[in-house]
Amino acid sequence: MASLNGVNCGFSAVDDDDVKTGDEFPFERVFPVYARGTLIPVDDPVLLDFINSGYDPIWDSLRQEAKLEAENEPVLSSFLYASILSHDCLEQALSFVLANRLQNTTLLATQLMDIFCNVMVHDRGIQNSIRLDVQGYLALEAYRVAHKLWKQGRKLLASALQSRVSEVFGIDIHPAARIGKGILLDHGTGVVIGETAVIGDRVSILHGVTLGGTGKETGDRHPNIGDGALLGACVTILGNIKIGAGAMIAAGSLVLKDVPSHSMVAGNPAKLIGLIDEKDPSLTMEHDATREFFQNVAVAYRHTIPNGSSVSGVAERGNVKKRI
Repeated sequence: MASLNGVNCGFSAVDDDDVKTGDEFPFERVFPVYARGTLIPVDDPVLLDFINSGYDPIWDSLRQEAKLEAENEPVLSSFLYASILSHDCLEQALSFVLANRLQNTTLLATQLMDIFCNVMVHDRGIQNSIRLDVQGYLALEAYRVAHKLWKQGRKLLASALQSRVSEVFGIDIHPAARIGKGILLDHGTGVVIGETAVIGDRVSILHGVTLGGTGKETGDRHPNIGDGALLGACVTILGNIKIGAGAMIAAGSLVLKDVPSHSMVAGNPAKLIGLIDEKDPSLTMEHDATREFFQNVAVAYRHTIPNGSSVSGVAERGNVKKRI
């Protein structure tokens, strides 16, 4: 492939110790992941086989969309050319956009572009992730570069990027946090993710979510979020606790204890209010916030016994079984 400043746009086989193996997904079944509303793992250990043929379906799709929009809206043609069409690969284009968004008087665009591009084109894990979380987006990809720099011992530069991302996007992700693939930051404003937080794959996070610590100075002190979880708006999760795979946290909840897989919790502090049949609620983004639903929740709380567990009885609605 073509190169930028001597940087080959071809994909690297360098391993990343944060990248899982054996559970990746083919891009043609993932893009656009949330528009499809479903993501089914397949037994294909080689996610990037298309590299051998030089075919990148996501990059090709972006270029085709950009060409079409440039024809339909000539006033945007210069912007689309500079941002997408003048580049040879997704890594180049993304590096250009990030550098120009994050530049200031001390972080020059040319320097940032070289940093971003060099990290991205030499890290297979980042190449994988940026194609799976195409709707996140810029703050996540800047985090991924900062995370790599942090692991390389370049912590001051990583922290500088974190600070600048917070200023520009209103999203504060510590570069040491570990974040999986296929992440959705819906709106994203006000999201805070702490240093020892761990987030699995296909997690959807709405605005105002905090994955915070307990005040401890060392050790694991931030939440661990399982695959496919959905964190509603303004959710606060504090401490080294585990949110199970496929769990749903209702908007405004304060979570201080572990949440079982495929369950729904709500309240301050959060309590179990139901079980979820949906494998990955993060992909459907169905908040189930109907009047009937919250009336049932109110009934559940009125009948909650002192130890926090609900009285027996289950009412089913949709894919959620609510305890009432």
